[in-house]
Amino acid sequence: MWRRRCSALGLLALLALGAAPLATATSADGAAAGSRAAPGTLIAADAIAAPTGARAWRIRYHSRTLDGRDVAESGVVVAPDGPAPRGGRPVWSWAHGTTGLGDRCAPSRVGDVVSGLPYVDALLARGFVVTASDYEGLGTPGPHPYLVGPSEGRSVLDAARAARRVALTGAGHTVVAAGHSQGGQAAIFAGELAPRYAPDLDVRGAVALAPAAEVDRLLAETRPEMQGFVAMAAVGLRAAFPTADVDAVLAPGTAAAVRELDRRGCSFATVAGFRDRRLTALRAEPASVPSVRAALRRSIAAQVRTSVPLAVYQGGRDDLIPPDATAAFVARACAVGDRVTATVYADADHGSVLNAAAPGLLQWVDARIAGAPAPSNCAG
Repeated sequence: MWRRRCSALGLLALLALGAAPLATATSADGAAAGSRAAPGTLIAADAIAAPTGARAWRIRYHSRTLDGRDVAESGVVVAPDGPAPRGGRPVWSWAHGTTGLGDRCAPSRVGDVVSGLPYVDALLARGFVVTASDYEGLGTPGPHPYLVGPSEGRSVLDAARAARRVALTGAGHTVVAAGHSQGGQAAIFAGELAPRYAPDLDVRGAVALAPAAEVDRLLAETRPEMQGFVAMAAVGLRAAFPTADVDAVLAPGTAAAVRELDRRGCSFATVAGFRDRRLTALRAEPASVPSVRAALRRSIAAQVRTSVPLAVYQGGRDDLIPPDATAAFVARACAVGDRVTATVYADADHGSVLNAAAPGLLQWVDARIAGAPAPSNCAG
């Protein structure tokens, strides 16, 4: 999640050694204009403001939808100045928390986007290249499959691939996927998908802060303040799985409210039904409709074992991603045989867990880059 208060299942929704040469497409949309290229292939890179001693770019690159279509995505890359070490710099692929559904909500469209990347100074000092995807359909044509983990995971991996193709980054093959809230789910799926979807990358770990890993639980939320998220998740599911009969579970007015949110801005406060908390997003349980149940299952993390070690950080006072939901995810990941380090910060909430976790998180990442065996606090 970005450190501004525009991120909601984040803070509250409203936000080259070994690298191929820089390639710039004449079309702003690249893939959407009819070209097709390997996932992670660069479409364009434009220089933007960067911290002292670093360079940064706003990028567009190729990715793939879940049904195999070529799609353009956007994001940013920031890298230290100077020559890269032998073998290239490690890549930190950051996944942001909820910012909205419309293109204007894409984090890369923020003027000083680099300064809002969590841990960016510490990571640059460690020699990382930092890349951050906007995800499919945020900032580029098409709908955003909100909280559809396999889509987000591809975005995170393809952003790391794209970073290697920006001249002067020096980015190598070694990657850590990390994210907060919606992005925590994205990072988990990046780790699960990497061995099959991106075998060209050496993904050393996945870092998930307050992850939205239990999407079925979110869609069962009845609290008024959560109905905007429920509505976005249902519509996001339909974006990724058009054959799922999501309309059968949406309450009257939900789709229209989401369209208004998309049209008017990135904050729930712009839409009356969300602002005054009178909207109930669903009229039926998603599990009651087979096509919706099947689609939803694909966004529930830790159903398969992964070789990528996982670090999970949770705030004990988080009222958006409840600690027991994260504990359920961790238990399932342990049960399938994953190596998981899980830490709860009793006094942290959904946003402050980012700062609370920083020292331990960076130590964990340093050890993965150094090649140390990953610890696990799974029982047994």
